[in-house]
Amino acid sequence: MSYLLFPGRHLVNTRFQESYLRRILSTKPTQLPGFIAGNVELSETPTEIIFAITSANQENSRFNPIPFHVRAMGVDRFARDVRQRSEFRYRVFGIPHYGHTQNFAEFTVKEIAYQSEQVIKLTPNNCLVLCSTLEVIRLYRELGFAIAPAEAAEPEPKPVTPIDIIREVGARGTDWAAGSLVINNLAASHRSLFEDLPEVPQRIARLYQDPLTNQEGSLTESRNYSSYARGMNEIIQLKYLDIRGGIRSGRIVDEGCADGALLAEISRDFPDSDLFGIDLSAEFASRFQERQRAGEFGGAYVHFFHRNLLDRIFEPESIDTTICNSTLHELWSYGEGEKSVRGYLGEKFRQLRPGGRLIIRDVIGPDDGEREILLWCSDSDGKNLATPELAGQAGRDAAWLQQLSTRSRFSLFARDFLGGRRPFPVTEAQNDGRPIFRISLRPAAEFLSKKDYTDNWQSEMNEEFCFWSFAKWKQALTEIGFQIFENPNGPTEGSHVYTNPWIVEHRHAGHADIMDLHGRTLPWPPTNMVLVAEKPVH
Repeated sequence: MSYLLFPGRHLVNTRFQESYLRRILSTKPTQLPGFIAGNVELSETPTEIIFAITSANQENSRFNPIPFHVRAMGVDRFARDVRQRSEFRYRVFGIPHYGHTQNFAEFTVKEIAYQSEQVIKLTPNNCLVLCSTLEVIRLYRELGFAIAPAEAAEPEPKPVTPIDIIREVGARGTDWAAGSLVINNLAASHRSLFEDLPEVPQRIARLYQDPLTNQEGSLTESRNYSSYARGMNEIIQLKYLDIRGGIRSGRIVDEGCADGALLAEISRDFPDSDLFGIDLSAEFASRFQERQRAGEFGGAYVHFFHRNLLDRIFEPESIDTTICNSTLHELWSYGEGEKSVRGYLGEKFRQLRPGGRLIIRDVIGPDDGEREILLWCSDSDGKNLATPELAGQAGRDAAWLQQLSTRSRFSLFARDFLGGRRPFPVTEAQNDGRPIFRISLRPAAEFLSKKDYTDNWQSEMNEEFCFWSFAKWKQALTEIGFQIFENPNGPTEGSHVYTNPWIVEHRHAGHADIMDLHGRTLPWPPTNMVLVAEKPVH
């Protein structure tokens, strides 16, 4: 038995790949254009093709817009079409995403062996590798495999690649079939697949046309999702208790649901409600689905949407409760500020039933944010570096940040916040012999809210927390048509704003102080708000 290993994401297959496979199956490997010899001479033509669909556990991004099961269907159709003229066996394997590793080729070979119960053991003695990606070719060559380089060995102009076709589909959307690359280069197997499953090209177009996500399907490349999720989920029960009294049963949506931790809490108290999670991050999509697989939502019906929060997903007046937990500051920061937030709130008003509720739990700005104050930052709770030394530091490694004093972190914050696009006035002074900063209350509150996020410093510096005060939030919701729900039984069941005592005790006290211009201590700015807004019943 001789094998041909064809690794790749296999988003689509092309006519060139179809003709190239037929060439491989009808000639000796050494006669292929650009053939790269391995450690062992291969004289036989392959009799079995191994399609290794890489990053099989990734989807919902421009890098991987098509789920594995659809890619496997496409490969099966493609292989059957090729086999009409050439006799061979074939198998399809899903290879997990390993990230950027120099062991990619070795891991793929091992994974195929284990998935096949050790029946298929690919070695340079029995396997030719079909690959046109130069970096991947290098990895297989280092293992001794011979290479059929496909598109890489063709003369200019090079053949159209699968990702070229995917980009065209992403740009054209519903008109994908009229694209010149599709017409001239897409294999018939995948054209029929897209015709049979029209939601697939629609998904590709949605992901490629989304203005907020990057190539990997996330808001920011610098976020450490493991530490971010861990930090958010450590206090998820407290967050749930903050909003529990405002939830209406029925159809409940958590917009910006991350990995679904809040919905897992909700499912215990609302097992008969339909629960929907929405998030833009492909990484969180995978983590949410793992919770669902593990049964963490109990008996409740749960569905996840990997979508932009600005997309229109639900029918008018079809939702009983919409929850935005630590979501709207990201929409403000990565969208178009006030325009995005107001547009979003208007859409939530449209989707709620009369009597339905919008619950916002998020960070909050101070009421008098323009007021000038004095900010003291400790220079003895860590390394106190001079400004030139800070300026010369290119990276923002978490371990390095954790060693810095609060004063040094403030100096760094003043440089990094919003990439320096919106600098704020700050002057240094003395108060009772202590060095202080004279600054407006709003940027001081921004710093206090961010100074301890050393694991995700760079992504946090892109986000603005304190853009609206509690009064401004209520005004905006009222202007859209909401009524603010103020529970007469106590503020914790309705709309309220507060300063988290744990944050004060563990992050503020002893590390910073805020004072008026006369040096008198001021109350800490609020850290969080809960807003419960109702759509009126007419």
